[in-house]
Amino acid sequence: MRRLLYLLAAALVLPLFGSAALAAPQAELVRAFVYDRTLTAYVDLSGTDQPVTKAEAKIDGQTFPASQAMETVRQAGAPVTYLLLVDCSTSMPAYAGEVAVFAQALAEGAGENTRFILATFGEDFAVAAEELAAETLPQAVGGLAYEARSTRLQSGIQGALDYLEAIPRQGGELRSMVVLTDAVEYDPNGVESYEETLQRLENSDVMVHALGVGSDAASLESLFTLVEASGGSRFQAADETEADQAARTLTEETGRLYVTGFDLGSYQTEGGETAVAVTFASNGTLLCRAERNVDFPALEGEAPVEETPSQELPDSTPQQSSGGGTAPAPAEEETGAPWVWIAAGGGAALLAVLLLLWIASRRKRRRAVPAPVFPAPAQPEEEGIFLRLETPEGQPASGRTEFFLTEQLTVGRDPGCDILFDSQALSRQHARVFTANGAVYLEDLGSQNGTAVNGEPLQMAVRLRSGDEITAGDVRFRLKF
Repeated sequence: MRRLLYLLAAALVLPLFGSAALAAPQAELVRAFVYDRTLTAYVDLSGTDQPVTKAEAKIDGQTFPASQAMETVRQAGAPVTYLLLVDCSTSMPAYAGEVAVFAQALAEGAGENTRFILATFGEDFAVAAEELAAETLPQAVGGLAYEARSTRLQSGIQGALDYLEAIPRQGGELRSMVVLTDAVEYDPNGVESYEETLQRLENSDVMVHALGVGSDAASLESLFTLVEASGGSRFQAADETEADQAARTLTEETGRLYVTGFDLGSYQTEGGETAVAVTFASNGTLLCRAERNVDFPALEGEAPVEETPSQELPDSTPQQSSGGGTAPAPAEEETGAPWVWIAAGGGAALLAVLLLLWIASRRKRRRAVPAPVFPAPAQPEEEGIFLRLETPEGQPASGRTEFFLTEQLTVGRDPGCDILFDSQALSRQHARVFTANGAVYLEDLGSQNGTAVNGEPLQMAVRLRSGDEITAGDVRFRLKF
């Protein structure tokens, strides 16, 4: 029996060591640009369910703390611009259905702060319609004529970039170009070279995606290389169903990007490409770092603004490569998992072994009730953030509707929970509301039926706004603060 237990313990230990590195958080700066003395960063964050409570940008040896909350594009309602660049050459009529279906699905899946621009290319780049509403985009696309006798793809993309750079920016909006084409280029008098387009996309603040149609594999692969240089998404549609799915995937990927900003204060630069490193932490625990070269405009110094002291995160953080345009991380960090994660995995494995052997030795004894997972607030309630609970259907089981949030409040059906509901659809400890850096966050605690905010299921902790609708199991409520 003892030998069997040792073998079982070993079976648990080895996968934990092997998977430790896979659990490491990763961040990629998908897009970063400077506008109105603010560095805006769009981040693809994965491998962690912890809330990012602190972010810092390092530029030329100076540290800038985040001046905006870090939320997803959809949560923040961040503005997004889609420029649909449609190939209107004579090789495209057979794919008009795929183009129309893609536009319809894109309009349906985009957020409320999204604007659409429709443009075409053939012999020349041309803007067909500006400031289109989501409901009018499909009709505008359906009215396109596919009559161009040349296909100047490089000139079309460069013309679209020129256009986007010339129009006023809506704050820190994310600008995306979607090229819809069979990529078969005929440009006998073309001026723009493929290499020039590739280099420009690598440095542009516009994110380029593509829906490729047709069967010319070589031409499509050439197009997709441009897309990858921009950090965008590539799709290939053989029919209207695949075109519909491509648009929905694109809006989903865009909506779950994180966005934050860094006030550059009195920072001065003559402009040009500059290395930027952004570090992310959760409640004092360092998560990961991402790097990218960013094209800075010339910035003259302003009067320094007094800032709240910020504890600098250690430079020894394991670096996560962010791809396109990033400065290389040290060689030892690229060739293997950071040792801190391996050590964490080893500790978890050792705990698993000890727990297994303890259970075996005590199997005839009654298992003790575990200590409460969440400690009671250490500060007087009056010093916290005042919250008022509103429930559209009935009252909470405790009858309590007013709280002071100092550290955290638990939600569930366990009598020990702070926000208590009498519903079997809730887990005993379903979710928690907590505060970090003066903001209020909500986190699902691995519940069976999940937690959502304004209809969006939680994948990790999110920042709450007063009045957000929270769904836990079959219970709906709001917190006003």
